[in-house]
Amino acid sequence: MRLVAESLSRSFGTRKVIGPLTFSVENGRVLGIAGQNGSGKTTLLRTLAGLIRPSGGYAKIFFDGEEAGAGHEPRDIPWSIGWVAPDLALYGELTAEENLMFFADVHGLVSAPGRALALLEGVGLPVESHSKKSLSSLSTGQRQRVKLAYATLHDPGVLLLDEPGANLDEAGRAVVQKVVAAQRSRGIAVIASNDLRDLALADETVSL
Repeated sequence: MRLVAESLSRSFGTRKVIGPLTFSVENGRVLGIAGQNGSGKTTLLRTLAGLIRPSGGYAKIFFDGEEAGAGHEPRDIPWSIGWVAPDLALYGELTAEENLMFFADVHGLVSAPGRALALLEGVGLPVESHSKKSLSSLSTGQRQRVKLAYATLHDPGVLLLDEPGANLDEAGRAVVQKVVAAQRSRGIAVIASNDLRDLALADETVSL
């Protein structure tokens, strides 16, 4: 798998937010996106995820064996993309486990119960946090861990992480490292952050 951006740009009206940017990320690699608040990091990730269209250039995902002229626009293959962001909204009235079960059904995952439980345990949430308490009653750091579990529920080929270490203590940051390491074995990760501890997980960095 390969994620390619070619002369990628995004503007809102007359204001250019990102680009033009050109880069390529190969399978098993992690790309860092560095920039201060307001530099366009989230806009870039949203464009890579296919949530918004670029104003110029393109972002494409290539699967193994596909020629340079082929490739897929991210919005056409949403099942290949995982997303973690501060504004990612899960269902606050459901438990963490119920949230994952719901989205597993959406993705048509047949082994949902066991996978949801394993993912929540993998991000370090105790059973009472993911099976008995509503998501809205959890701490901000615990909710961030749930987002990490949610983003990897369907084994995405491309994992996009927007400020993944936000609101996490050192144990939580170790979970982020674990998630990124696991992603290397199945595809690509892109980390957008202004925190050097997040960017240290990347093999190379693009600055905005």
